[in-house]
Amino acid sequence: MSPAPCSDSSPESAPDSSLESSSCAHCPQVDRQLVDRRGFLTSASVLSLGVFMAGCGDGIISGPELVPDAIPEPFRVDPATIPALATIGGRTVVVSGSAAPVMVERIGAAQFRALSLVCPHRGTIVDVTATGLRCPNHAARFANDGTWLDGQPTANLAALDVRQNADGSLTVGGAITPPVLGLDRSAVVFLATRTGNSPSAQTVAIANLGGGVLSGLSVSLTYGPGQRTGWLSLALSQGSAPATLTLTAQLGTLPVGTYSATVTVAGAGTSNGPQTLAVSLLVQDPAAPPDLQLSTAALAFSAPVGTTPPTQVVQCNNSGGGSLVGLAATVAYGAGATGWLSTTFNQTTAPASLTVRATAGALAAGTYTATVTVSATGVTARTFAVTLTVTAAGLVVTIAAWPALANPGGVAGSVGNVNGGPVAVTRLSATSFAAFSMRCPHAGTTINVVNGASFRCPNHGALFNSAGVWQDSAQRADNLTPLTVTYTPGATTLTVR
Repeated sequence: MSPAPCSDSSPESAPDSSLESSSCAHCPQVDRQLVDRRGFLTSASVLSLGVFMAGCGDGIISGPELVPDAIPEPFRVDPATIPALATIGGRTVVVSGSAAPVMVERIGAAQFRALSLVCPHRGTIVDVTATGLRCPNHAARFANDGTWLDGQPTANLAALDVRQNADGSLTVGGAITPPVLGLDRSAVVFLATRTGNSPSAQTVAIANLGGGVLSGLSVSLTYGPGQRTGWLSLALSQGSAPATLTLTAQLGTLPVGTYSATVTVAGAGTSNGPQTLAVSLLVQDPAAPPDLQLSTAALAFSAPVGTTPPTQVVQCNNSGGGSLVGLAATVAYGAGATGWLSTTFNQTTAPASLTVRATAGALAAGTYTATVTVSATGVTARTFAVTLTVTAAGLVVTIAAWPALANPGGVAGSVGNVNGGPVAVTRLSATSFAAFSMRCPHAGTTINVVNGASFRCPNHGALFNSAGVWQDSAQRADNLTPLTVTYTPGATTLTVR
């Protein structure tokens, strides 16, 4: 039988209040009674994989009359209640409300991925089999990670965001977002006396604060200029988040003084790039007078207009002997606005932590500066500089998080959302970028990036070049809708509106 021609209808039809599959009589159906609407795991029902193990051969059938929502709103799943997710490689199928079935798979000790089971070609629900994923409509086959393999040419299955909650449950749904590398602190301070033992090891928790899977973790170490080296060692528990970084400082023959190092933690594809950890070793002389030591000489904040960036912490320590008391902090602003910075001590006796908060609020886009002076009783005060960079409102894209944007002509898709839809960014030259809506102008289907250099619509095959200009297809389409890009040559980020 020759394939039936596709109609001109878009697979992105409005979601129905029920989930239907208009396949042949012996094809798998999604039973709306399987949808449990009653409480935690009330929005998500677990279906046996066996429900999806049968197909209907290679026959061509019509697609569903009403295509379910392929990208469901986030819902919760508790893997502890699903035996299939107890082991790595285990998979299960979950339905949330009227959205399409979702396959959830455990791919690591604390890592999961999720795929929408809506075939991008015509919206048919894909079968989950022991060897992969297969569409019963036109026989497109997909790997377990959703990558299209063969059969009916189409796009990859939609990957969904998966985040692990503090209680061990998962929040599944929404378009996948890049990982965000998070450290539970920005500074580590070791205290020792010349006549004592090496200080105890300290640990830093590494987490993924964004979506997807944060893998490829690595750490590197650099010592301060003119400093002695070799006193710090690092141990990473594993190469994917969540992970623990253990730091060990050796006193050895170090004389009295302050020693500094910077630890850089990196991960694959993170939207915020590598993160740094300031490490200090204070070797004290118990007979010396107290002396104030700060963990940093400068802080830098960045935030879009009207938002508040994460707080940062400065460690305040006594690098001498005796006690250091009466800690206080004052702020002096540079030219421009005032009142955007605040500081809070956890205690007034060293060692202490000074939390620094910057608020963009109603500030216009631009750069603002301030100096914080930290004082204590009977010692010389210390200062550190603070910079707040307020960016234009819109989607902020970290260029280094998208390898395709390293060279002119490179295209990165789904870098975020603007006006409720996914965004693609193209590097036009060394100093300029363009951005486009990833909705096909013909019928609103989400387009896909092809070979990191162009776009194709999985609905009727419309091809667009890296500049968003329609190239060819049986179905004529307008050019992709351009978005506004703000970029300063040399900057690490750009803003899309």
